Amino acid sequence: MEKEQDQKNSPGNRLHESLQGLIGLHRQLYEIVKHEHEAITQADTKATYEAVANKEALLHWIHQAELERQALSLELKSFESLPDESNPTLKELIIHYQVKSPELASRLQADLNALVILVERVKKQNQVNGSLISQSLKHINNMKGNIFGETTHQGKTYNQLGQKNQAAGNPHGPRLISKEV
Repeated sequence: MEKEQDQKNSPGNRLHESLQGLIGLHRQLYEIVKHEHEAITQADTKATYEAVANKEALLHWIHQAELERQALSLELKSFESLPDESNPTLKELIIHYQVKSPELASRLQADLNALVILVERVKKQNQVNGSLISQSLKHINNMKGNIFGETTHQGKTYNQLGQKNQAAGNPHGPRLISKEV
């Protein structure tokens, strides 16, 4: 019974628990970026601001959890008498445990795989959200150019050749309504 308790409190198992916490935080982050996408597409500024604030807070907690994971990796390095590197990577720890504790190695590998998948999903969703925002800003700038082009007044109606002046920036003259393809 005492040996079982020692195994549960071993640095390897604590690392696994830490990784499980990181996985949970990344799942929450993925949900937040999906909600952010919905808020952006619905032009709900309040929900967008809330999603951004939630994302920022969660990134802080992910950073804290990552610092804890790094500390556990260093503790594990000294506990297992691993080669003197600054901070062993999770992949190096998995390789180390493949012989000593295959069960722990497979749990750590599963944790690593889950984290990689979640990070990729969050990254892709953030890219989609960023692209959507970029397209929206481009559209707003085009609309702004159309409106300001309409209100721009040129002092001379005709140029020196006797031709009518056009509004700057738009060869067809200003438009209040933009054409979208």
